[in-house]
Amino acid sequence: MTETELHRLTEDGRRLVGQSFMKGEATLTDEQLDEYIEPIPGHPTADLDRIDSSVQQVVQEYPEYDTAIDGALAEEIHRGLDITRRTAGDPGLWHWLAVVRYPELIRHRWEYRSEEAMREKFLGAGSDLYSNAIHRLWWIAELTSRDDDYSTTDAVFANQTMVNKVFDRWFARYRPAVRAMCDELADEPSRVIDETTRRFNHALTNVQLEGLSENEAREMIRQIVAESR
Repeated sequence: MTETELHRLTEDGRRLVGQSFMKGEATLTDEQLDEYIEPIPGHPTADLDRIDSSVQQVVQEYPEYDTAIDGALAEEIHRGLDITRRTAGDPGLWHWLAVVRYPELIRHRWEYRSEEAMREKFLGAGSDLYSNAIHRLWWIAELTSRDDDYSTTDAVFANQTMVNKVFDRWFARYRPAVRAMCDELADEPSRVIDETTRRFNHALTNVQLEGLSENEAREMIRQIVAESR
């Protein structure tokens, strides 16, 4: 295993990402990028060789825009990027990964439908867990894995309704609630998933999310699921 130092794309570097680049009609050279790439405080490293290999394999094996790409890569990206949540909270890291390291992956997974939507896949991140394409995979694996067990991560990515409805809600960064929600909704139809996540999100206007244990969240969710069927 070779550890590679991680970097970040600066705010000014975001201006290099235009429509032609996002569509794959133009590339960015090292010369263009150099002045906009900087080290991350603490100089974190990651096994990018592992991710390189996984990305190459997935791009070769899966057709364009196949949602199964997410499930095929989430565990490998999370294992390869063994970083702290503090480091993961730096949007510039995800911009560097998407724009500099893996732009072909972003274009292969996400069809260009509008500048705004594609810009989000390259340059989203921060508080919006669902935006940047690589940030999204890492965070969902981070919130659903249990030590070396990625079975819940795999189950989530096998159900795009679950991905869309659970991880686009504001409670999605609170691991106990996410784990309980994913467990309880695993075998439910899309209608129940939609209704349960919406009603749980609304219920949290009267309950402090961070005060809920996983068991307490699970009880709330079970009651809502039963009422939503």
